[in-house]
Amino acid sequence: MEAASHLNQGRDENEDLTKGVGYAIVQRLVNESPEPLTVILACRNKHRAQEALTNLQNYFEKLNQRQRKHHGDNQQDHDKNSSEAVKELSSSPSPSPKKKDQKRTPSFYHHPPDLKIELVDIGSVASVLAFNQRIRDQYRKIDYLFCNAGILPSAGLMWRKVVTDCFRAPMDLVVRADVLIQPKQHLTEDGIGNVLACNVFGHYVMIKGLEDQLNKTEDDPGRVIWTSSLTAEKAMFKDDDWQGLEAKQPYESSKWVADLLSIRLNEIWAAQQPTGSLIIAAAEMISTTAAGAGNLQSGVSSGTESNNGGRATTPIRRNTRSALEKDGSHSVTVVIPSKKNIVSFTTQPGIVASGIGGLAGWVVTLRIALHYILRICGERHQTITGYHGAQANVYAALKSPIGEVDYRLKYGSCIGRTGKELLKKEEIVEYEESQGQMVVEELEKLRLSFVSS
Repeated sequence: MEAASHLNQGRDENEDLTKGVGYAIVQRLVNESPEPLTVILACRNKHRAQEALTNLQNYFEKLNQRQRKHHGDNQQDHDKNSSEAVKELSSSPSPSPKKKDQKRTPSFYHHPPDLKIELVDIGSVASVLAFNQRIRDQYRKIDYLFCNAGILPSAGLMWRKVVTDCFRAPMDLVVRADVLIQPKQHLTEDGIGNVLACNVFGHYVMIKGLEDQLNKTEDDPGRVIWTSSLTAEKAMFKDDDWQGLEAKQPYESSKWVADLLSIRLNEIWAAQQPTGSLIIAAAEMISTTAAGAGNLQSGVSSGTESNNGGRATTPIRRNTRSALEKDGSHSVTVVIPSKKNIVSFTTQPGIVASGIGGLAGWVVTLRIALHYILRICGERHQTITGYHGAQANVYAALKSPIGEVDYRLKYGSCIGRTGKELLKKEEIVEYEESQGQMVVEELEKLRLSFVSS
């Protein structure tokens, strides 16, 4: 079983891989999976990736040693109980004591995880495309793709708002990012807003490039798991500024895009309908002459082949009314991809006290103290550690059967006063299919501009 675990560091503003949610996803996924895994750590910085790999290897080795010792102790107790039971049977007709149920040992007990590093900069389209090619060359299938990397640029705190929120909305200080000064996005070398590039577009390019590897069976589809945020809000997103280039809070805008994308991809994969790129191509070609309309099939097919390793999908002819009115008699051929057995889920890790946001050390320390105080007071989003924050990601990846996980819900990591983990299931009630389709069309048109160049 191959699990592509996307733990890209993205930019300097990101959480420390050795402490954050990405690192914890690997810990929990390997520990809780019923089967041995190959885990690919997709990281930007080679030195920090190697540091994370070494720490994970040491972690699993120590855990394995503890499991072996625990197993040995249980075996000794079992042998002792069996011996006592035999003696009791020889002297009394009473039944032997019942054996205690033994817990299932993790999969790595007999099969240590195969951990690998692949370097990729999620904010660079060229880097992601090269990464996709390497993965396609090495792996036949992917079970899980975690879209966890992200950035939250910050230029400091709005101290006036900090003071007023202490009295008006103290909970927002440790739950939301409203008090952070978020600078406007700058354009990457690819001409894309840097927050959207790292939080959404790079992941989208990766998903589209690995669809063949993710496409499995209806009962066991490949799973894409997005790490969204509590602060993802429709109010922060504008249709005419879908990249959030003018947004005052581009992070919140990008996370809403991720939620839209997660839901809409499911609808596209399951509905056997053209993706955004095919719809765009059709719309452009419909306005041409009859001769131009005749080139639609070849133009769309070339884009489809680039997504499927050179293998064209079977074309299905569909007569488009507006096109027939344009050319009088010629039909327009649209290539409709076959249904893909892939599902996408969106999650949020609660409030994890990582380095994301680039705040000063003393501010982070103060926030951690406040997190624990609020947890004791009953505020359930205070997960604080990456390990607790990764609960929802791993749940969405491993929950079986697949029918018990609903792509229309956002799964959230929560925790009780005493540290007991809780899972939050929340419907994304503001989702609109038209808005989701618009986002997919824009992302696909942007992706094709790089793939076809």
